[in-house]
Amino acid sequence: MDKHPADLVISVFRGVRLALHLFYGILLAVYYPHLNQALQRRTLKTWSRQLLAILNIGIQSEGQQFTRDEGGCLLIANHVSWLDIFVLNSIYPSLFIAKSEVRGWPVIGWLCRRTGTIFIERAMRQNASSINRRVSLSLKQGACIGLFPEGTTTDGKQAGHFHSALIQPAVDAGARLCPIALRYQDEAGGLSAAAAFIGDMTLTQSIWQILRCRHLDALVTFTPALMAASGNRRVLARVAQEAITQALQDAGANRQAAAQQEFPLSANHAFITASLYATLVSKSRG
Repeated sequence: MDKHPADLVISVFRGVRLALHLFYGILLAVYYPHLNQALQRRTLKTWSRQLLAILNIGIQSEGQQFTRDEGGCLLIANHVSWLDIFVLNSIYPSLFIAKSEVRGWPVIGWLCRRTGTIFIERAMRQNASSINRRVSLSLKQGACIGLFPEGTTTDGKQAGHFHSALIQPAVDAGARLCPIALRYQDEAGGLSAAAAFIGDMTLTQSIWQILRCRHLDALVTFTPALMAASGNRRVLARVAQEAITQALQDAGANRQAAAQQEFPLSANHAFITASLYATLVSKSRG
C-alpha cells in the first residue's frame, strides 16, 4: 500500500463511480459484438481510459509505439494486475487471452466474454491447440492479440518465466511479436505494490486497495518488435522476457535517479535485443 492513501470518503466516492462505470460497461456490452471493428476498438479504448481515470491511474509511456497498420501483432507483457488489460486497451484495444477462471469473475468476467476475450483451459492440451488455431487465424486477419506469457501475476519487480506455447500462433501467422513492460508507480515515481494482484488476494480486496491509493501511474515501456515468422517460439519467448526484464530494471534505475521524469529507451536497447535474439537463434540451431 502506498504511504499516503486517499481519504476514506474519497475512496468510497471512487467506488461508487466505479460501480456506475461498470454498469455503463454492461449497457455497452449488450450491443458491442454487433459494432464494426473500428467502432469496437474506439469504444474499448474510451471505456478503458475512463475506468483508469476514475481510479486516478495515469499512463506514461516510453519507447517507440507500434503501428496497427502493419498487420497482426501479438502483444506480450509481464502480468501484475487485472488492471493490465485496461492499461493496454487504453493504448492498443486488443483481444486478450486469459485463463478460464476470469470467465467466472462478477461483472468483469461477463464484460470480457462480450468483448471477445479468448479463454483457455491451461491443463487441457487439446484446448490449447484449438486456441492456437483461433489466435493464428485472427493474427492473419490483422488482429491485435494480448498475451501474458507468465501465466500468473507478479509484484512487478521483474518478469517471471515466459511460457512459449501461445507464442506459436504468431510464428504460424508470420506476425509481429511486441514485448511491453508494465510497471505501476506511486506519486514519487517509485515502484508501487498497490496494483499487484498476487497471492491469496481476492478481486474485491484488490479493488479496495486501489481505491484507497491516492494516485498511481502505469508506466508502459515499448521494446523493439520481433518478427516471429520462421522463428523458434522458445527463443522468441526468451528474447521477449529478457527485453521486458531489462526495461523494468532500466525504469527502476531511472526513477531512482529522477522521480517522474520521462526517459526514452536507451539508444542501444534495440541493438542489445537484436544481438540477444541472434545469439539465441544460433544456439537453438546448433
